[in-house]
Amino acid sequence: MPKPNACYAPDIRGNVLLASLPQSDAWLLTPHLSRLHFGARDCVSRTACGSVQLIFPETAVFCVRQALLGDRQPALGLVGHEGLLGWSLLMGVEESFTLATVELQGGTALSIAARPLLDACGKSPTLRAHLLRYADNFLEQMASMLGSNTIDALERRVARWILMLHDRSDGDTLYLTHDEVARALHTRRASVTDCFHVLEGEKILRCERARLTICDRDRLMALAGCSYGAAEARYATEIAPWPRAGRLGDLSADHVCRAQPVLVP
Repeated sequence: MPKPNACYAPDIRGNVLLASLPQSDAWLLTPHLSRLHFGARDCVSRTACGSVQLIFPETAVFCVRQALLGDRQPALGLVGHEGLLGWSLLMGVEESFTLATVELQGGTALSIAARPLLDACGKSPTLRAHLLRYADNFLEQMASMLGSNTIDALERRVARWILMLHDRSDGDTLYLTHDEVARALHTRRASVTDCFHVLEGEKILRCERARLTICDRDRLMALAGCSYGAAEARYATEIAPWPRAGRLGDLSADHVCRAQPVLVP
């Protein structure tokens, strides 16, 4: 099989899922990839960027919501450099039920049009299976998100959301506002502000204007408890090392469910 032309084929190492592909599968995709640039709050709708394609985030982080209800609806999950958007193409469906909105400061992603993607999957069943494995992992993330939003206290939901953003970002500082967190969790902005004040008082976070720094990830994970960790641990087992594998600790179900909240009423 010929190697991709290095003069125009982009580096795929910015996306963990692409980088985890066997070399023969990666070569089927690489010549057809192009790089996209996204700003904060940009949307990727059912037909991504005006055409049907699969998107592999690099530095961009996307919040996934229900498409028919708009971008002010609660978040269903996050996709960053560990995954992809547009997996419905792999199932023979061009229109997805989801809408993806760029979080934080924006960034880059790699994209491939539907036709070369499906041609590549036709040549390699292992390629399709590997990409669909991620789609299944996202469904587990979404189930955890919906379950947490139903039964967990706000402090636990906020902790989970901050950990998920942290996993998909470089460094320990996140550029986001209280309003963005409130919109993702479908709660009052004032409630999120109160929660951040408590977390800052506990020295778990440091909050500044439109900027949040994680000071103690271990205690944030303890606060998130069962709501965080299952999908991430499964990703590490079935797909590739989790982007913050060194900071996940023991994410077995028994461990995260024994973890107790660190805050006091």
